[in-house]
Amino acid sequence: MKRISLSLEKTKRIFSLIHASMKFGILTGGGDCPGMNAFVRAVVRTTLNLRPQTSVWGVVDGWKGLLDNNFSRLGKLDVAGLTSRGGTILGTTRVPELATDFDLQETLARNLHDNGFNYLFVCGGNGSLKASNALNTIARREGLRTKFLVSPGSIDNDVCNTAGSSIGFYSALDKSLEMLEWIRDTASSHRRLYLVRSMGRKSAYLALYSGIASGAEYVIMPNEEVDYQHVATVIAERDKDTRIIVSESYPKSLEEIRTTLEAIFANRGIKREVRAVDMGYFQRGGKTSVTDILRASWIGYRMVQDAFEGCDSGFYTAYYTGHSPAPMPLEEAAADEASYDSIPQEFIDFALALR
Repeated sequence: MKRISLSLEKTKRIFSLIHASMKFGILTGGGDCPGMNAFVRAVVRTTLNLRPQTSVWGVVDGWKGLLDNNFSRLGKLDVAGLTSRGGTILGTTRVPELATDFDLQETLARNLHDNGFNYLFVCGGNGSLKASNALNTIARREGLRTKFLVSPGSIDNDVCNTAGSSIGFYSALDKSLEMLEWIRDTASSHRRLYLVRSMGRKSAYLALYSGIASGAEYVIMPNEEVDYQHVATVIAERDKDTRIIVSESYPKSLEEIRTTLEAIFANRGIKREVRAVDMGYFQRGGKTSVTDILRASWIGYRMVQDAFEGCDSGFYTAYYTGHSPAPMPLEEAAADEASYDSIPQEFIDFALALR
């Protein structure tokens, strides 16, 4: 009887949600990344195709827009042609104080409730995940209506990546490979060594994957105690085109690494010119990869379906299109920030074997 009672309660809840007019918000937060627009499009199209009576609103300029009550209603035509477009049409801003300012968190949670939002769909990095968790905690404690469905959007692949990579990561990897191939061509022509800085913040995934995909001679990890004499030996063994990928959070600058290697080269009679280049924001812009388009669209689709069933707040990700792991509780996901320490040793061994 207890199981039947629960089933009836769930049926009643779903029935009431189907016939009620719901209101969804979409927010892209933190640094932009390819795939955010595909996510926005998926949420809008899925919502309006399944439940046309539901209204969907974009939060303009991310968390700042939520503070200012800056919302724009979205229709199916507003998101046409967005699947491969980089960046985010909604705009995004960083609000660092949101991490610690309880009054600000309270204001944002209240703004969502007062504007009648049943769900806020969020695509962003660590800051957005933690902000969503903070607002969700307030909303649950104070009985506010809004629930939060969060997906990871970051080229750094550092947003709770225990259940799948971040939206935008593979697009950035594609850009990195293309740039490293350009650098390879000129390095080969002039017999140069290129030191190439990769983005990634505390995580080394982008640098490591870029090094493996491009066939770079060495990847300097954030916490690595580099044996530059060994690096010089590796470089000396190569005939011409050589590249070293440097993780963003490695403490030494490219110029410091360059000076160190040039001194060793001079002392050991290694004839190799050294140049330095930072891939920087080129890794973050441009078209979205097919992998990120499909995964962002799949995650957005799953979120909307769950929202129409009255799901609780949660963190959504996927390794591939069709992969449907159970959403993680926001508090659990927010506590799991990936860094260089989270890269499995087996994968590092794999990279070393390919040098």
